[in-house]
Order: sequence, then structure tokens, then C-alpha cells
Amino acid sequence: MNKQLIVYILISIAFLVVFGGIASVLPSRRARQLGHLRVTARKCGLTTSLVHITDVNASLTDRVTASGKKLDPKKRCVAWSKTYPDEVPDVPEWITYALDQLESSETKWQLHETTEECRNLGEKYWSEVDRIKNLFPERCIAIECMRTEVRWLGYENVSSTIDEFIQSMLQGLDSLIHLNTSISEERNTLKKQLDTDSEYD
Repeated sequence: MNKQLIVYILISIAFLVVFGGIASVLPSRRARQLGHLRVTARKCGLTTSLVHITDVNASLTDRVTASGKKLDPKKRCVAWSKTYPDEVPDVPEWITYALDQLESSETKWQLHETTEECRNLGEKYWSEVDRIKNLFPERCIAIECMRTEVRWLGYENVSSTIDEFIQSMLQGLDSLIHLNTSISEERNTLKKQLDTDSEYD
């Protein structure tokens, strides 16, 4: 009887060891959801990547060492990107960071202009950018417009459905691309007019 009990105990331990080892290497439910979400994103013309961006919300102790040396704290997040359909010259380039919310429920943003042309953009442009921000999925920590693509940076929300998340992402990125493409076309038209006028001077 004791021998049988020992055998059962040993079999149970072996089963737990094998099952526990298999379970430890299997992806979690959240990991499977994120994997499926990112695969679906690629089918919709979006790319995703892990990136490190400036942490504008870092504390003073994270920005300066005890000896007074300045640091550049970074934050890890996921970038969702969509490229311009064609090569577009003179598109605005900038990045805006979401600031930590304190008493206000409204998200405050900190704009970093990366090109001189951004300073010539009017209030109408930035008002449209503010409208587009509300189209994006939640948990956004930055939005960036680059020479070849536009990007949403943040953390995916797997509590929403894949279709809802990707549709919101596409709506926001497509709106930014359309806005910046329109600005580029306006600038090119103005350049052509100036060149034409100068020929007749």
C-alpha cells in the first residue's frame, strides 16, 4: 500500500513538473491577443515596433544625477506607423507628447517641432491636429509626424475589440496623412506661383 502511494506521489510530481514546464513557455492570453492584433495590423497596411522615446514626464531625480549631470530619460512603448502612399516633399515634421494628467481630465500635450517649416503652420492646422488626436485609441503617449510616415506611440488596449482598435488607429493615422499631404500640396502650389511670378519680373 505504501509503495502504491509513493508511486502515485511520484507520478503526480512528474506530471506537475512536465505540465508546469509546458505552461511556463506558453504565451499568456494577453500575449496571444497582442500577437493577433499586430498580425491584423500588418494586413491593414500598418507596422508596429517597440521603441524608446523621451520621457517628458520623468521626475527631476531621473533627469539629473546627484553630481548635476543631465540625463535623457527614456520610456519604452509601441509605435504604430503608416507610411505616406507616395513621396511627399515638405511635409510637417513634429512630435507631441501627452503630459501626465493631474487635476484636469483633459490630456495636455507638449509639442516638439523638428523642422523650421513647422513654425509657419497656422492655427487652423494645429486645431485640426487637436481634433485628430481624439480619433486615436486611448493610452497614447505621443504622436509623431516624420518625413516618410506618421506614428502613434503608446500601449495597446486589448480590452477593446481588434476591429475597434485598428479602425480608430487607421482613422487617426489616415487623417494625419491627409492633413500633411494637403499642406505639402499647398506649399508646392505656392512655390510654383512664386517661381512663375519671378519669371515675369
